[in-house]
Amino acid sequence: MILFENVTKTYPRTTRPALDDVNLEIPRGEFAFVVGTSGSGKSTMMQLVMKEQDVTRGRILVAGRDLDRLPERKVPALRREIGCVFQDFRLLPNKTVFQNVAYALQVLGSSRARIRQTVPETLELVGLAGMEKRLPHQLSGGEQQRVAIARAFVNRPPILLADEPTGNLDPDTSLGIVQLLDRINRTGTTVVMATHDTVTVNAMRKRVIRLHRGVLVSDMEAGDYTTGSIPRVRLDEETAAPRRADQPEVSDGHDDGDPAAYAGGAPGDEADDPGEQSDTMPPIGRDADAPRAKGGIFRRHKAVQTSDR
Repeated sequence: MILFENVTKTYPRTTRPALDDVNLEIPRGEFAFVVGTSGSGKSTMMQLVMKEQDVTRGRILVAGRDLDRLPERKVPALRREIGCVFQDFRLLPNKTVFQNVAYALQVLGSSRARIRQTVPETLELVGLAGMEKRLPHQLSGGEQQRVAIARAFVNRPPILLADEPTGNLDPDTSLGIVQLLDRINRTGTTVVMATHDTVTVNAMRKRVIRLHRGVLVSDMEAGDYTTGSIPRVRLDEETAAPRRADQPEVSDGHDDGDPAAYAGGAPGDEADDPGEQSDTMPPIGRDADAPRAKGGIFRRHKAVQTSDR
């Protein structure tokens, strides 16, 4: 469904790549979190999937299309297969909830009959039944984000990208929004969510793809945000035996509470990814020795936590 092969993206007038030789595969129907500090390349990854940016080197396939060979006239057709949810909602302020969601179908030329049927069904799915006539300013932040999700999903796209969708929401509301995305994922839609939301990532236990300064440093099934020691990555698919009580804990080589421990400078040394927002977050260590499989595609493996957390 989404394939990155040796993808590097360098923006003009920058020296460090926003993404550096990234290999990644997200199959159809998966739910994956993309995590990392600001400047790590999360938003750039999303923009490349949408073909809002072009790669500097490498190859990206989305829904069977090679984006490097995709002519401009076919880009709108690609984007019709991708729903997008953003941190700032991007609702039309003078349109009702119904009209905001219906707009996504109107631009596709859908019939009035389809709009009248599909919009209420989608609003019910996202928990907004009965709010069709409200304006955005009459809604809470969580309700506005639900409208944005309904608008992104009303056309039933096979892929849904969510770029920091909980960044402006409180923790309880954030978890509800991600649970809604999980519900959408269970309909068969591939969901990729870039986030700083540690609590939600840890609660959901989905696939976690971690970027650091443009490099893919880990990719774990049923992972967590890992703000402490770095999980080891096994090349085999066998479940590792738990650590015995008499075995010492293994340090990851980074003191995550100490900015000076970062090899690339302080965590506030955000960088050159113009696609990223400027939000800050607690630093995370770098799993610099994460292995790559033959053929260049980064394999996902079961993580073995090196601490008792």
